[in-house]
Amino acid sequence: MILFYMVLPVVVFAFVRFIVALFNYLTQPYLSKFPLQSPDSVSVLIPARNEETNIQNLLTDLQSQTYGSIEVIVYNDSSTDATGSIVEEFVKADNRFRLINGQPLPDGWIGKNNACHQLALHANGNYLLFLDADVRVENSFVEQALAYMQRKKLHLLSFFPYQVLGSFGEAITVPVMQWILLSLLPLKLVMWSRRRSLSAANGQMMMFRAETYRKHRFHEMFRNNPVEDILIARTVKRLGYRMATLLGLPGDIRCRMYANGSDAIEGFSKNVCEFFGGNRNVMFSFAAITTLGPFLVMFFMPFPLVFTYFFSVIMARLFIADLSKQNVYKAVILFPLQQMSFIQMVIRWKKNRKNGTLMWKGRKIV
Repeated sequence: MILFYMVLPVVVFAFVRFIVALFNYLTQPYLSKFPLQSPDSVSVLIPARNEETNIQNLLTDLQSQTYGSIEVIVYNDSSTDATGSIVEEFVKADNRFRLINGQPLPDGWIGKNNACHQLALHANGNYLLFLDADVRVENSFVEQALAYMQRKKLHLLSFFPYQVLGSFGEAITVPVMQWILLSLLPLKLVMWSRRRSLSAANGQMMMFRAETYRKHRFHEMFRNNPVEDILIARTVKRLGYRMATLLGLPGDIRCRMYANGSDAIEGFSKNVCEFFGGNRNVMFSFAAITTLGPFLVMFFMPFPLVFTYFFSVIMARLFIADLSKQNVYKAVILFPLQQMSFIQMVIRWKKNRKNGTLMWKGRKIV
């Protein structure tokens, strides 16, 4: 009987996460199309370091945007490849494009945060759209994002892009973050609620009202933090500004975030704890419950609760896979391997924090 009551919270937790996933599935947190309310100018700001394999695709996407009132500024952050020369070709061909060659990284800054800060200082637009160099956008994306911000009266709009999975390693790692996000956070409540705990953002795409950003200089505020996107979202909420975070579709914004599973584990390990409010104990507890939960439930729960548990777990994964526009059958089949990848991310996070060894793009960021 004691074991029953000890394991019962595991079943309840799984059911609650199923309800959250169901809420996200029913509310469909995607970009809605609205007409523009005013022709505000948009500065598209791209931090780039050794992005020769990606930058041309994104700049081509931006060159073909249906919205004309844009400028595109790329910050070449000491790249050692052909990133700068590729951007220069666009600068020569289109006067809306500009290139800033970065200076040595100042003390106390992380590379991307410094690049975004410098980009904002050179931007002239009424809205600032930060994009990572590895994303792709459809030709109406800037216009639709601007119209959405105007209609919803937002100060910050962020996207989790649709993830292109190019290898088996990516298939067992990249979906882990969406599984955590969409089973713990009712995404529409980021906009509907003022609670800071209901905050989420993704640095791959963050669009600000320029006056708000210039007032607070968010990237400068978190200059040395590798999870600045989530912290910026919480700060925007704390300051009383309205924001929203949406899921990308293949037809509006997408990316292939990592080239393989190892890169994905290394990359996600830098911010996995922030998905749990920055609380390592919550993260470790979540990892233990989701890993050991199936065994505890099977051994110590009666059949109705075993059924409830596995129904909740499987249905949550199906809803999240469908929301993410991934194969729903693979989401169930690959579940054990994705769980193992999550454990690897947690272990790597702990190791990096202990040793201060987290590197990204040739720089130490922890």
